[in-house]
Amino acid sequence: MKNSGLLLVLSTIIGILLVCAALPLGGLAILLSNNNDKSCGVLPLTNNSWQEQKVSGKGPDRLVIIEVNGVIGLEDSGGGVLSHSDLLAQIKQATEDPLVKAVVLRVVSPGGGVVASNEIHQALKKLRAAKKHLVVSMGSVAASGGYYISTASERIYANPDTFTGSLGVIINLLNYRQAFETLGLRQVVLKSGKLKDIGSPTRDLTPEEEKVLQSVVNEAYEGFVDVIVEGRKLERKEVKRIADGRIYTGRQALELKLIDELGGLEDAIEGAKKIADLKDALVIRYRSNISLRNLLLNKMAESSKPADPLGLRNITQSNGPSLEYLLTP
Repeated sequence: MKNSGLLLVLSTIIGILLVCAALPLGGLAILLSNNNDKSCGVLPLTNNSWQEQKVSGKGPDRLVIIEVNGVIGLEDSGGGVLSHSDLLAQIKQATEDPLVKAVVLRVVSPGGGVVASNEIHQALKKLRAAKKHLVVSMGSVAASGGYYISTASERIYANPDTFTGSLGVIINLLNYRQAFETLGLRQVVLKSGKLKDIGSPTRDLTPEEEKVLQSVVNEAYEGFVDVIVEGRKLERKEVKRIADGRIYTGRQALELKLIDELGGLEDAIEGAKKIADLKDALVIRYRSNISLRNLLLNKMAESSKPADPLGLRNITQSNGPSLEYLLTP
């Protein structure tokens, strides 16, 4: 009888261990993310509040460094790079915080999506409208959309060897028609209109499709010119002369009045203090809290992605034409 009881206990323990081992990490994350019971100490995940991390200085007045790294508009960021929504959330927090007197936008980006760049530009204009001072510090590259968002600032600093410019718009279309023919593959498309599958990678563009896409590029280009004219106080004719897609160094950009001064991040911080009339300020960055829930949700997102070691899935699953302010070779 004793042996039977011991066997029952051992069987129960082993069963529990097996269940725990088999429980997917993603399932645990789902349970945590859906648990709104405050008595358990688990609160809903939010990205609307950022913690302040001191960089230097002191006093009640804040100067916030906000970093734009990588391609603008990406939501699946990593390695400490802010996603598009996180970047907008940081700008919003700085806009609404009465202690924030100035923002230094550190831009290290080749640009990105037209819509994403415009959303950041509009958010920065709201920040300026809230009587916050805005200065841009360009890193190794701040081109195309990276320059677009910079035009919302009062002053732009760049390193002499910064790559900037690339003022223009591009649509990149991948065509693998010949590869499909070689492999004996054929795509069957049923469509409601002749332009419904415009930009299809399995066939060549028609002259009419080229005309349609070029008109979209031209319209976005005029919008790019508009923000440069407004932000840099340059003549439209001059902007169009220099906005032919070429890149400029920081030195060249200074001569063309695309930037205001040569210097690094520290120069931009001191310049922002001067513009905001701050003798001293607490220079900060925003940082999110790293929690168990965040780690679990990130792990769940990673594990849900299908394996694609050769990158073929990304190539063949195109989302169609993408309009971009992007430095593209």
